[in-house]
Amino acid sequence: MLVGFGRLFVECLVQAAPDLRVVEGHDDLVQRIGEERPDVVTLDVAALDGQALGLVRAAGHAEPRPKVIAYGIEPTQETVLQWIEAGAHGYLPRDASLAELRRTVHLVAAGQMAASPEMAYALFSRLAELARARRRTTVLESLILTSRELAVLRLIAQGLGNREIAKRLSLSFHTVKNHVQNIFKKLDVTRRIEAVERARRQGWLE
Repeated sequence: MLVGFGRLFVECLVQAAPDLRVVEGHDDLVQRIGEERPDVVTLDVAALDGQALGLVRAAGHAEPRPKVIAYGIEPTQETVLQWIEAGAHGYLPRDASLAELRRTVHLVAAGQMAASPEMAYALFSRLAELARARRRTTVLESLILTSRELAVLRLIAQGLGNREIAKRLSLSFHTVKNHVQNIFKKLDVTRRIEAVERARRQGWLE
């Protein structure tokens, strides 16, 4: 397994894990990832003068895409979540033992998240919060259309024409036509198929 790139981290790993091949240096990170093809990239946060978060994001766009460990961060929920959301796969405080260094590298290389039970709970809580926010957004967006317009749109999705919709909903043809025009205007579309695709993406047809 190949690991890079922070000097302090490299020195520790050389002692802790002779089974790992280590390279170092943060310059031209994306290019070096392509050249060295590391399995795991470790970023020494203190040595990067505020650039580490940007490098984590850059590593996420590199080919091949390595797994990233943020080394030397404060292990608080807010800080760790910030790094995880940026794309890090694990983290280590600066006072981590050599055994913890090696264990974290192997966990991350194996595709597992290296986090304490408390931090894992915080991550799941954050994901649940994001899921709730997404559901709230979907509900609010669905309120763009009235209940009658949603009913018309769902029948459009079934392939019904305006006259068939009017008969199904016991409405006049002109009323249905007005509803369709309002739907187009509110959804900023010009065709029935576009309105249906937008509704499907938003989950309004479930």
